[in-house]
Amino acid sequence: MFIKIALNGARPKEQNKYLPHSLAEIEKEVDLLYNYGCKVFHIHCYDKNGNESLKPNDVNNLVLLVKNISPEIQIGISSGDWIEPDLEKRKGYIKSWKNIPDFISVNMIEDDSIEISKLLISKGVKIEAGLNEKKAAEIFVKSNLEKDCCRILIEPEPEELYSAIQVIIEIEKVLDASDVKISRLLHGFNSVSWDILREAKRRGYDSRMGMEDTIYLENGEMVKSNLELIQCANKILTAI
Repeated sequence: MFIKIALNGARPKEQNKYLPHSLAEIEKEVDLLYNYGCKVFHIHCYDKNGNESLKPNDVNNLVLLVKNISPEIQIGISSGDWIEPDLEKRKGYIKSWKNIPDFISVNMIEDDSIEISKLLISKGVKIEAGLNEKKAAEIFVKSNLEKDCCRILIEPEPEELYSAIQVIIEIEKVLDASDVKISRLLHGFNSVSWDILREAKRRGYDSRMGMEDTIYLENGEMVKSNLELIQCANKILTAI
């Protein structure tokens, strides 16, 4: 089991002033985590004004920054449609990237997820298929994207454990019925993130942790870095 680092997400600074948005902040966090032993990162790209971005200059700079820390780091970013709602602009940005991330998370529930996935694949990027509900899983199994997908993200949105588990079960049934063999990564958000981490270990899945998923330690203390979350996660997993 490995833990992918979800460094920042779409969270605003108002939630936690230590959220890494700028290149300098991201560099500091990634360097700390890499030296701790982390090598797989999911990072939302931001521009100089603190807004999420898919623009070529911003993505190029982020990928270069991370690869300069170490070329063995695998970096993925989000392709979320809220970052650039205009599909043609989003496609144009992707086509113009020079520094290519290792993988991209694509939310299968989004309207243009298959078209965006195919464009990313044409750039040599592996896809992480984000499945937040049963319908998203159904879209994925019909998509013929499996051979270009490096992992499936099972990411239930309910922030109550029982409801989250029910979503997980529904997604698993769809994947199992189609005999999908791709490795699975399970994670949760906010109040259920720690319980879902344990659930991932019990189910034999990979998981992820970071300030995208929660900004609090299990004891309720607000974190000051992603490293605190990863250290806490490793203690939990070791105890299981």
